[in-house]
Amino acid sequence: MTRDMTSLEAELGKDSLRRLERDAALRRMRLDEQHALTEAHDQATWYVAAVHPGHEQQVETVLKDIGAEALVPMRKGKQRRRRGRMLPVRDEVLMTGYVLVRFVSTARALRGLLRLDHVIAILGGWETPYPVSDAKVAQIMRKADNGDFDYERRCDVEVAAGDRVMIGEGIFEGQIGTVVTANSKGKGDVVVEVDLFGRLTPMVVPLAVIAKV
Repeated sequence: MTRDMTSLEAELGKDSLRRLERDAALRRMRLDEQHALTEAHDQATWYVAAVHPGHEQQVETVLKDIGAEALVPMRKGKQRRRRGRMLPVRDEVLMTGYVLVRFVSTARALRGLLRLDHVIAILGGWETPYPVSDAKVAQIMRKADNGDFDYERRCDVEVAAGDRVMIGEGIFEGQIGTVVTANSKGKGDVVVEVDLFGRLTPMVVPLAVIAKV
């Protein structure tokens, strides 16, 4: 044992020194796992992280800060009035509760992702995460920029609770689900319950991208 280690042990005690060493080892492991999210970008695939609603942009920022690729598609929200005046329309998250993350799916990378604050799960599960193609992500971002998912976008669709509908755009394109909240306004959103990987999951979907089946 070196003289420095001996003096540390004398000052802190053996138990405290072991805790410091354990904490340091844990930090190194977590940094290594986070680093795995940034490796081999030429082989990476987009996946969908489920996060606590309201923390999508926070998770995106944390991922980008560690060098990972992450996206939270945005759209124009609801037009609001205050005291008879129209307020500026705010940007809002398109996919409530989800963040797109691009990485090579390894155990290290998945652990690094799932240890982040507010990340709940990886869509599809640990063993078979649900991939999203580069083309699909590019299409979603392009349509979001063009206003195709905006809250105020008008359409001819009207739905009632219990209607069966198909989602026609986005990462869940082609999924069939059941309407939870009625919408006869010709704009806005609708809550649709979809069977995702054996689990009924409610999601907020723009009315303009669904069709009755």
